[in-house]
Amino acid sequence: MYSNSMEMRPILFVLIVLLAASCKKDELTKGEDNLFFVEFFKNGDTTRFEDGVDNYGDGPGIRTYEDSIGRLYTEFTKYITNPLDSTHGRNTLKIQMVKFLTDTLFPTYEVSFSLFDKGVYDYGSYTLDSTTGGINGVVIEYVDNDSLLWTTDRRIGVQENWANFEITSHNAVDEELFGAKTKGTFSCRVFDGLGSHIDLQNGRFHARTIYQQ
Repeated sequence: MYSNSMEMRPILFVLIVLLAASCKKDELTKGEDNLFFVEFFKNGDTTRFEDGVDNYGDGPGIRTYEDSIGRLYTEFTKYITNPLDSTHGRNTLKIQMVKFLTDTLFPTYEVSFSLFDKGVYDYGSYTLDSTTGGINGVVIEYVDNDSLLWTTDRRIGVQENWANFEITSHNAVDEELFGAKTKGTFSCRVFDGLGSHIDLQNGRFHARTIYQQ
């Protein structure tokens, strides 16, 4: 019996290793949800920026300024090339959630997190001040291959009736450099401020959003 037991141990060890490897593979499969990307149709072609491909990355940021009434505050996620890449500063896309706050205190983590809550949003503005209204919502900014800036926030032109923006998922995560994963869809018209526009349609994104605090 002792001999049989000793012979069985290597077999059991192999089975345990195979089982562990199998579990690890399952975890990696589930981990595909960690892919961060944005894609959309532009002039009939699909444009896709994907984290880990072609040196593109995505990450959160904060912009804010105060006027005499309160604070215009935005959390954003930006898909951008590696600073060492020759195309840095071109072919980028930024999604900003903008909100006007009547106090002048820096927003809490909860307020920041709520900017990306699930729901349907109008297109807002970061260039307007609080006296003009129409601020709350989303701003999409696109920089093309010629380094030209196009944005929903340049007001020569209006959004079409097909324009939309929806956040479909927004969940907190325990990560060192960001605090939430956010998914959504969008279609919009972006303007250069000189009378021209580009339509970005059937867009979808999976982004890192919100800094940890």
